[in-house]
Formats: sequence, C-alpha cells, structure tokens
Amino acid sequence: MPLLLGEQAALTLKPQLGLPFRENAVLQREMPVPVWGATLPGAKVTVIIDSQSKSTTADTEGKWRLKLDPMRVVKLKSVNDSLPGKVMTITCEKNGESATVELSNLIVGDVWICAGQSNMAGGMRKPVHSKNYPADSIPKANYPSLRHYSAKDDKWLVCTPETAVGISRVGFYFIRRVQQDALVPMGVIVTAVGGSNIESWLNQDPYPEGGNYIKLLKPHVGYAIKGAVWYQGESNQEDKRAYHPKLKSLIEGWRKAWGQGDFPLHFVQLPGLREPVTDNPAGGDGRAEIRQAYADTLALPDTGMAVTIDIGTKGEHPPNKYDTGVRLARSVLQKVYNVDVTACPLYVGHKIQGDAIRVSFTDDAKKGLMIARKADPATLPDTFLAPKPMPDAKIDWLAIQAKDGSWHWADGKIEGAELVVSAKEVNEPIAVRYAYTGQPYGTLIYNKDGMPVGPFTTCGYDVRRQE
Repeated sequence: MPLLLGEQAALTLKPQLGLPFRENAVLQREMPVPVWGATLPGAKVTVIIDSQSKSTTADTEGKWRLKLDPMRVVKLKSVNDSLPGKVMTITCEKNGESATVELSNLIVGDVWICAGQSNMAGGMRKPVHSKNYPADSIPKANYPSLRHYSAKDDKWLVCTPETAVGISRVGFYFIRRVQQDALVPMGVIVTAVGGSNIESWLNQDPYPEGGNYIKLLKPHVGYAIKGAVWYQGESNQEDKRAYHPKLKSLIEGWRKAWGQGDFPLHFVQLPGLREPVTDNPAGGDGRAEIRQAYADTLALPDTGMAVTIDIGTKGEHPPNKYDTGVRLARSVLQKVYNVDVTACPLYVGHKIQGDAIRVSFTDDAKKGLMIARKADPATLPDTFLAPKPMPDAKIDWLAIQAKDGSWHWADGKIEGAELVVSAKEVNEPIAVRYAYTGQPYGTLIYNKDGMPVGPFTTCGYDVRRQE
C-alpha cells in the first residue's frame, strides 16, 4: 500500500488519507478509483461519493484501501467552464464511535503525472517573459476545471492567475493544451527534482529502488491516473545509448507498480546544449546518442516523444518551455485522445536509389515537409514563435555515408512527405544522418504544422531491424 502523509503519527479513529486525496482533487474518470488511508485497526471505513457507498475494514496496522466504481466525466464547453464540485465523505466506526472527514469540490477528469529533473520542475513566472511565452499566459489562467497538486502546500489548487505561477512551466503548457482540445477536467501532479538522475526514479531490478521514487512518487502510486510525461536525461547524458534500458525500466516499473496496465508515458527528447560542432559530418557528439536512446524506447507500447532539438540554448535550461509543453501535448492528443493533430515526424525507413537515399517518416509528415528556421541565425532559438519557412535554404546537419565508411555533408531535397539525400562526393551511399549532433541549431526540417523532424541515423539504430 502506498505510503501515507504523516504515517509516523499516532493512529486515531479520524480518517487519515493517503496522497493526494485532498479538497479540490481531480479523480480519474472511467476507471476504478482506489482510495486509501489509515485509522484505528479493525475500524469499519465507509466512503461515499454521489450515489456510491463502499466499505472495508482497517487491517491490524490501521491501513485500509477500497475501490470506487468508475465515474463518468462531464465534458467542458470551454477551458473556462466551471463544473459543480462533488463531496467525498469518509467515515470510520469502531466500538460505537465514529469520525468523519469530508473532501469538497472534487471533479472527475484526467490526471497526469509530470516527472523529471529541473527542466520539468521549473515553475511559471510572473510577469511572463514575452519572448519565451505568450504574454497572456498568466493573466488568462482562469481554468476552474484544471487543478494541480502542490506537494509544498499538500493541496490541490484550482488554476487561477494567482496559483498558476506555482505550476511547472512544461506541465502548465502541456496540460492546458491537452484540456483545450480534449475538453475534460484535468489534474496534474508534478514530481520533479533539479539535478536528479534517472536511477533515483527507478523501482525495479536490476536497479535498486531510487530515493526520489521512494520519497516523491511512491506516495502517489495507485492514485488512478490517465498517464505520465517525463523530461529528464540531462544528468544522464553521458550514458548515451545506455540510457535506453534505464528509461525502459522506469516505464515498465512504474506501470507494474500502478497496476493499470500500459498507461501512456510520453517523454521529451533532450534539446541542444553548448555550441554547434560543424566539422564532424559523422556526428554522434554531445547528446546525439542519448536522443537515439529515447527514439529506441518508442518500441514500447503506448509511448510518445516530443522533439526539442530546435529550442536548445548554450545553457542547460532553455527558457522556451512553451514549445516543449505543446509538443508533448500534441503527442498525447494524437495517440491517447485520438485528436486529429500532428506530432513531431520521426524516421521510419529509407531506400537507396542510385546515388541518393530516400527517407520516409511517420504520418506526421503526410501533409508535407518544409525547410524552416526557428529563430534569427544571429541568436539561439529561445523564442516560442513558429518556425519561419525558408524553401530555398540548404538543410543543415544532413550527412551521407559512402561505401568506404566515410561521412560527408549532404544536400537534401523535400519531395512531399519524404526527404531525398545526396552528395556530389558520394556515388554509392549506404546511410544518412540528420541532426545527429549535440547542438543541431540552424535551418531544419519541419512538417507543415511547424513540428520539427526528429534527429535520426539510418545505420545501426533502426529499431524495427533490432526486434
């Protein structure tokens, strides 16, 4: 059973509730909802909400747990729609005495976990920097059916211009966009720690149970959720492709702990860092291979990825979290909510055609690809504005491998949803790499909706061939 807040305190008949059962909470829709807590050993516990009444008996340690039947969601007319709150009553009875706790203003919707390190943890700020975020982000944040759980305050907070500043920036733009398109109440639980490595979040063999998992995530395990999003890897970038088995373990371990099957888990592929390396067509420097580890992880069911290679900066904390959140949301909306939006196009295959190689992508490219630049060449791309189409520009960071194994910078030609790559020096090409470098800043490939194509290498990292 998950840990309880204050479980070292002496047990009383009055119900003590596990995390995050508090007022203003969002309860996951359309699936059984576990509720748990503590009272005196042997006490009868009854939970009532709407027309439901469920009872159980506390065990010899005073712990209790029961499940509510699935509850239906009321769709929103808009993100500003306010729904009447529900009341959950928890009563404990023993030896003719009883004690009751009421949780008010509960709503039924979707709950998302947002986990990772500092780029996930960083909160909204007031005033908003208009270069990095839409200026009206905070002033317009009156979303009565969007709530976030604040671990610091041990409260669920209704989203207002005053409370929005406490939400993770990535989490805010992610959940706001998901709610905008899905039109259901949303709850977000942020568990992120600056500088934390992935090992601290793992929970299954062959890795020991990590400290952040025990302290920050385990108390929430079992709380019914829709899914999770993950933004971490900066502290593990030297793992390169060895990050893959760790991320795989995290996803599988969390799913096993929750017992909800393969709930959706989408992640952020790391952005660029430091200065570009322009003298190495083979690439593989910096974060290239850890990015490939994320791409390899997409072989797991119910996963998705947001590409952020175009919004990195010289420092570790790119200020543009707007695009990161929105791209995560588009991935989730497409794959989880079946909304007709495109996510970031990813490599799926290639064909060698004489002295050129034709590369194909996921259906996110089906409307066509374009050459574009995220920001002015004189600056790093820290703006949230849409990429500017540059149809006559040369695509940066394209390389092609000759039969003798040498790599050469290459030219790329977009043909609808495909990319044709060649180089004058190469008559018999065998492989292509794109943006396979630590800081692939420049003129890049996007789909028509402005979603960047993910970096790729066609040699040695084709997940489908490895299966």
